[in-house]
Amino acid sequence: MTIDVKLTLSDEIMAYLRREAENRKVSLDKVVSEVVEGYFDDPTREELLAGLRTALLEVVAGKTHPARELLAELKEEFGDDDDEG
Repeated sequence: MTIDVKLTLSDEIMAYLRREAENRKVSLDKVVSEVVEGYFDDPTREELLAGLRTALLEVVAGKTHPARELLAELKEEFGDDDDEG
């Protein structure tokens, strides 16, 4: 089934979608349809396993940073909200 939909998108999103369509040499409609379809798709078992494999390979290759470094950066950038709550 096909329906026509009117969307209001920011200039930034439109530019991204147009670039994506041009890069892939497909219509803007196709890109938007794929984005919408992808939003509702749950990853398959194979996709989940592939993501885990990639993450583990990055860990083994040393392409990660300790969580404490990330947390320190976030605390520095956004502050500490331990006393809120």
